Amino acid sequence: MPSANLPTISADEIDDLLYLARTNDIHDLKAGIEAIARTQQTSSKNVILATIDPDNGNGLLHMASANGCLDVLQHLLPSPPSSAPSPLNVNLPNTSGNTSLHWAALNGHLDAVKILVGAGANPAIRNVAGHDAVYEAERSGKQEVVEWLLKEGNGLERGVEGSKQESAEDVDEETEEINNKDAVIADGEKNMEQVQNDLGSLKMENKPEE
Repeated sequence: MPSANLPTISADEIDDLLYLARTNDIHDLKAGIEAIARTQQTSSKNVILATIDPDNGNGLLHMASANGCLDVLQHLLPSPPSSAPSPLNVNLPNTSGNTSLHWAALNGHLDAVKILVGAGANPAIRNVAGHDAVYEAERSGKQEVVEWLLKEGNGLERGVEGSKQESAEDVDEETEEINNKDAVIADGEKNMEQVQNDLGSLKMENKPEE
């Protein structure tokens, strides 16, 4: 959630920016962030930090990662030796404990996974259901992501084996409970007509089934 010293952004503005992030519309996203920054008399950095869906904790990084939007990711997480470090916490979880890496891994976006890990994303972080990014990728059959993370991550083999010991019944119960709480935007349950009437409905890819 945004802290008290960040600008207050309207629900419509948050929805618009999240939509642009998940559709990789980097031009309009930059313009939207800058316009809000001018209106609020604050920095673009603060606008980025304040763009968090209050219902589910999803930010710009979650939306871009879930859809493999590399242009947006590279803008939000500039690669070293950039003189403009990212203002974002790459390991920030949403209300269900899912980081941006969980979503990128689940949907098999290997290039997005590489960008996130390169920016400091921790593959060992577990969501509320106890699943790390490797587990989510394995559940969805994204073997290329699984192999890359196991090679590049530290201590993930133990994490995956521990997750596998959960019973199917426990996993089903966790999935039902967490899916009721997680991002409605991420699986297209939120009507995009509320964001922009002329854009229509647009479903994004899968989200973790905790």
